[in-house]
Amino acid sequence: MFRKTFAPALIATLLASAAFAAPSVKSVDVAVDLAAIENPAAAAYWTNVAEDLENAIVARLTDNIKDDGVDIDIDISEVELANTFENVMNIAETRMVAQVNVTSATDNTQFNSYELTVKVEEAMQFFPEGTVITAVNLDGTEYYTAMVEAFAQSVVDRLDD
Repeated sequence: MFRKTFAPALIATLLASAAFAAPSVKSVDVAVDLAAIENPAAAAYWTNVAEDLENAIVARLTDNIKDDGVDIDIDISEVELANTFENVMNIAETRMVAQVNVTSATDNTQFNSYELTVKVEEAMQFFPEGTVITAVNLDGTEYYTAMVEAFAQSVVDRLDD
């Protein structure tokens, strides 16, 4: 009796969760106002952040790209790089801040607008295994890649909301 009731309920649950999966995506556009980035080290090193962030998001959404999907527009307004001492002393933080707008030309229920801030603590999972965070160079590729990957993952995670 249990199997006859449980199996149809499980199938219905799986179908319902698939219906509420992340929306399909038509485009991803990332812009950055380098003049708004007040940290000179960040402005000098992160000149390709818009393209790299766009590519990181698209890489996570390859199975969801469709012509009738949502448009994701991201405007990066702040990139701040703080050294370990500044982070520990709460003098400054390493973070990326952007306005994220999700819109759809075909579905009025598919929209969202929010400011997203990603701090280095959220990027820790994207550093190579065994990385000693206090020894990471702010201008190093690992640091940059981890921040971009963490930001991209946060955008994709918010699509499910």
